[in-house]
Formats: sequence, C-alpha cells, structure tokens
Amino acid sequence: MNILLLIFLYFLPFLPLVPDVPFAVEISNVKKAKGKLWIAIFKPDEKFGENVQPGIYKIVEVKMAANQTVNFNLVPGKYALAVFHDLNGNSVLDKNFFGIPKEPYGFSNDFRPKFSPPSFSDCAFEVSGPAQKIVVKLTN
Repeated sequence: MNILLLIFLYFLPFLPLVPDVPFAVEISNVKKAKGKLWIAIFKPDEKFGENVQPGIYKIVEVKMAANQTVNFNLVPGKYALAVFHDLNGNSVLDKNFFGIPKEPYGFSNDFRPKFSPPSFSDCAFEVSGPAQKIVVKLTN
C-alpha cells in the first residue's frame, strides 16, 4: 500500500492539468455611465448569495451606458454568477427598508427572485469549453 502511495506522489506533478477555459460575461441593460460593476462567480462549495467574497470576482469601472463584457478564465465545472451595479461607489448593494435592492443587479440564467434570494442551483451553469459566453441582464 505504501509503495502505491509513493508511486502516485512521484507521478503527481506530471499528471495533466485541466486547462482554463476563456469565459465571457456580457452585462446588458447598463443604463448609467458611472459607478462600478461587481461580478462574482461562485463555485458549488462557496456560499452563494451570503455577502461572502467568492474566490473569483472582478470589479469593473463603468465608463459608458452600454453593454459591458468582462472576461474570465475558468476551470471547466459548475458555477453561479451574481452582479450588481454600484452606482454610488460605496462598495455595497444598497437596499430599501424591506431589503429590496435599490441598485441594478442580475444573476446567471437571468434568474429573477420573487420573495427571497436565489440559490446556487437557480443560477447554476456549466463551463465546458472551448470558449463560452453568457449574458446577464441587469434589473431596471
């Protein structure tokens, strides 16, 4: 048993790694040329929608009121995406008294929550390659 483990550990550095896949996120319905887009991509083992910073994210300055494309390189697998347009630059998704967002936001699969935040499975998508793109429409 120990010999098999040693052989495995010896050849581990030589095993082929899964290459990253180019992945584009197009964010549509960007209506104001100010603030920043916060794009968060969650893996299944991360806490989707719980004010936790995911392992994969980008913050992009909005310079024009037009669709924005943000590129990532992802390992093939399952993910979920959340984005919001931080119009006032305070680095948080502002909400009203009832907890409803006051700034534009969106999720992968263009999921629109009714009474509660979405789950990972509501927004899950598969990255498989060779190059993929999804479109997320921001709320008004």
